[in-house]
Amino acid sequence: MGMAHTRIEPRRRWVPSAHLLMAAFIWFTPVSATPAAAQSAWRSDLPGFVDGLVTTGLDQDAVAGAAVVVVSSDAVILSRGYRLGDVRTGRLMDPERDSVPLASVTKIFTALAILQLVEDGRIALDAPIHQYMPGLRLHQRFGDISVAHLLGHSAGLEERHAGYFRPLPALPKIAQLSAILPRQIRPPQEVIAYSNASYVLLGQIVAQVTGRPFAAHLTEAILAPLGVDDPRFMHAPPEHRGTSPFHVWQAGRYMAIDPAPTPEVHTASGGLALTARDVGHVMQALLRQKTAGRSEGLSASAIAAMREPAVPERAEFAARTLGYWTDTWAGHTVFHHGGTHFGFHTNMVLVPSLDLGFFVVANGPSGAALMGLPRRALREIIAPDNIQRRPRAACDATCQEAYAGHFIATRRNDTGLDRLRVSATPIVRVHPSGDEGLLVDRLGYSRLFAATGEDQFETPEGDMRLGFRRNAKGAVVGGDLGDGFHSFDRLTFWRSEHSLHTGLVAVLFGVLVSAGAAGVAWRRSGRPISVPLVLSLGWMSLAAGSVVLIQRALDSRDVSSWAGANAGLWTVTAFYAGACALLVWAVVWLVRQSRAAKTRRGERVLVWAAVPCIAWALLTAWVWNVPTAALTW
Repeated sequence: MGMAHTRIEPRRRWVPSAHLLMAAFIWFTPVSATPAAAQSAWRSDLPGFVDGLVTTGLDQDAVAGAAVVVVSSDAVILSRGYRLGDVRTGRLMDPERDSVPLASVTKIFTALAILQLVEDGRIALDAPIHQYMPGLRLHQRFGDISVAHLLGHSAGLEERHAGYFRPLPALPKIAQLSAILPRQIRPPQEVIAYSNASYVLLGQIVAQVTGRPFAAHLTEAILAPLGVDDPRFMHAPPEHRGTSPFHVWQAGRYMAIDPAPTPEVHTASGGLALTARDVGHVMQALLRQKTAGRSEGLSASAIAAMREPAVPERAEFAARTLGYWTDTWAGHTVFHHGGTHFGFHTNMVLVPSLDLGFFVVANGPSGAALMGLPRRALREIIAPDNIQRRPRAACDATCQEAYAGHFIATRRNDTGLDRLRVSATPIVRVHPSGDEGLLVDRLGYSRLFAATGEDQFETPEGDMRLGFRRNAKGAVVGGDLGDGFHSFDRLTFWRSEHSLHTGLVAVLFGVLVSAGAAGVAWRRSGRPISVPLVLSLGWMSLAAGSVVLIQRALDSRDVSSWAGANAGLWTVTAFYAGACALLVWAVVWLVRQSRAAKTRRGERVLVWAAVPCIAWALLTAWVWNVPTAALTW
């Protein structure tokens, strides 16, 4: 299966003279830049702006400490720590000393490792992943997954939490991966769905191709040449790792917590820890690679490939490249990646046109306000007048109604226990807003979008786009916010919590109706025990027990590290089988009693009314994976 990506050529020992002349021409040709006076103005304003914004953000999110580094390719513009780095010792946050988990910013390094191996001719972007991981058990029912699909989060994999971090020390790496991987639930490149598992696979591909652990290759081939001589990895225990703690606000004070280790196979998706200063060095190297070949351990062509579109044939997914998310802020193309894990928030932003790099880290689980610092700096003090908007298009009330409704994030689970976490899955609401266009909310904010073309909308500031997808019949079935940065499917009945609620109401109604039938039977015969009473008590106890056991599993903090389904989930499966058996018994009893006419009509009618209710509840439980939570672990 061919991919339309820019090809990274293997290194050659010679370069044609024409290429040398062209490189020299580009190198010595002046590049247009922001006027010196403007540069000087914002650089002098930046420290005060950052100080004010960080201080406000720390208070707003109750974060103990933060660090900010701003660099150009040849200078450190700003490097500051704010407030507490470790409340246990009173040490302040220090960008040069605090080794912090990068979380998903690690994926930038993983992508670079892959693309440098592509340049060396050891990996092909369009090659199926089984070529590099023989023995991997991942059923690709919707199409072969390639290396490029993994880089671009377009492999069609679902999200997984339950059992994802389970320890499997006795198994080979490929077997470990096979045990924790989520399922493929859609064809590759159908949507962008953020996937940690994709980068777990990429890390193992690096390990298989190089013959050494991913962390070792990353350290020796990329970090060491950049001068990063002391990287930390989150699979090491805290006492050997030397990373800073994160902090939570509890009972009126901060509490420091050392992040727990995760299995080594997850290193490539978010297990690297560096100081903010080291990240600044990396950003400088990423910014100054302008010529062919390699310097500082980084390949210029690999760095360029990281900025190439992941799905070039799908303009609606333009926000995803082979290594970053990309966007346009204040008229400048930016490449960025954030991370949230281990109790930390991180954000790394590159602005090549301005020769700028930003890195922000907050040592608390709620640091979202601070992560917007690079965007605000660009829009408010660096290039405040450089706002670009696309021409507006007409979209009347009828047009707007086609897009109205609720949409659920493509980053979700459809086949396992995690599907029941639908309340934690982002759901946005789109509704008409008169002459303004569309109003989108439930993302933590509300934004207006005006039409700019067919199925295309944009905010009045021109800084965020919204596109919609249609099926073959022309119906709107999904949307992409920020050119694929957030992708959504239309929220259907069976994807919403409403169907779960109808199942609970149905079982409750079925129990009450069958209990009414038991009352009728008691009044008729004077016997307290009857078939309707057994049905009512049986359905009630099985339903209540299932709800309690499933809720306990979902509330468990350790469900992500469960090695397998526990006894409670297997009990739920048995309860479901018992409820089905009671339903069959009820139908058989009704048929027999109807033929023998031994029971009153009212008693039979009430039981007949209970049967479809219980059947609906069982169908709902099946759709939401309640009985299969243990079977599909």
